[in-house]
Amino acid sequence: MDLKDWKYVSPISFVLEPSEYHNLDITPQIYDIAKTDLSDIRIIDANGLQVPYIIARPHDITSRSRFSLAVINRSTNSQNASLITLDFGSQLIKNSLDVITDGISFRRAVKIEGSNDNINFFTVVNEAFVFAVDDRKFSRFNEIDMPANDYRYLRITVYPMPDEKNAPVINDVQTFISENKPAPRTIIAITGTNHIEDQKENISIYEYDLGFKNLPVSEIQLTFADQSFYRQVSIEGRNAVKRRVKIHSEDNRERFEDVNETWNYITGSVVYRYVSSDGKEHHNTTLPISSAYRYLRLTIRNYDDRPLKLLSAYAEMIPHRLIFSKAGSTSPLSLYVGSQSASKPQYDIVQKLSNPLEVSTTPAIAEMITDNPLFAKEAQKPVPWTEKHRTMLLIALIAVVSIVGLYMLKSFKSIGPPRQE
Repeated sequence: MDLKDWKYVSPISFVLEPSEYHNLDITPQIYDIAKTDLSDIRIIDANGLQVPYIIARPHDITSRSRFSLAVINRSTNSQNASLITLDFGSQLIKNSLDVITDGISFRRAVKIEGSNDNINFFTVVNEAFVFAVDDRKFSRFNEIDMPANDYRYLRITVYPMPDEKNAPVINDVQTFISENKPAPRTIIAITGTNHIEDQKENISIYEYDLGFKNLPVSEIQLTFADQSFYRQVSIEGRNAVKRRVKIHSEDNRERFEDVNETWNYITGSVVYRYVSSDGKEHHNTTLPISSAYRYLRLTIRNYDDRPLKLLSAYAEMIPHRLIFSKAGSTSPLSLYVGSQSASKPQYDIVQKLSNPLEVSTTPAIAEMITDNPLFAKEAQKPVPWTEKHRTMLLIALIAVVSIVGLYMLKSFKSIGPPRQE
């Protein structure tokens, strides 16, 4: 492999004693300089030979098993709330449900009660909320987590908003047993670059720079000083602050100007914090996001409330992971990256490890990335014979000129003056 095609290099260190396989997490610095598909990454040993690897990305493991149920009662009460009673047929353990109500923009309180005889009901969740956000892309937040319980009957009460005259319509209720196993995250510090309070629209705008592009960001975590709130948030992104555009010129010379890069809509969500009547705090200040933009803009809609006080923000990503073996390689190992001409490597290890994330590994670390000293260096061309022996060539040239000069001089002398008659 010709290493002069790779722009950057990083030494690889090993945290623990070597094992059969090692794992190396891709760092933000590597994402920033690598090709977007990471196909230009190479691991090279001390002899310049490639070390085969397989690349994989962990993911959150979520399992939701849905229960079959029967709706045995629908009603409304004196508070204009809608009630629905569910029968599971037997005592089954469940810990979450989706309450789907009518409407496109709302925030409705929900109460959940349980019973084994359909007569005496006990509180399971005293107060939770379901939301709908009428954003550029309509979003619903129907899921409610509840303590695991095995009540045969559940009674769901959905309360109207203060400005709703009619009882909410409950379209459907789905109940699950859920298990979540989150993948490991890497925290990314982000820098606030701008903060605008638009008093006319009553929106708060926060702009951030992640410092690197192409990061597989999964969440933005926010911290607020406020104790009770509910807000709609939209998230936009871009990869540059400015872009250069060509402008018209009367003298036909090329002219350019820098203009602001446009923001691209990513997703919408809600953030909230409240304490229910039973004293429990409910909150969500995590913005799920799937984006590789370097710059992010959060727009918080305050409606008729005062702006929130945002204390801090940071991002989280689930990094890709290289799985490789040092067997047969000569230490030290180095990671090379930054070659636009490189194609995706093909290694036998891909067939050998069908589930690379389940293989027992020890961690490796990509150290500080530096410029590859071999980058763009061309092989030294052979020096021509005439360049190697300039002095000898000059002496020979002088000798030839001298000989030719003497010959011409003798020729001129041999030519006598013309005879006179």
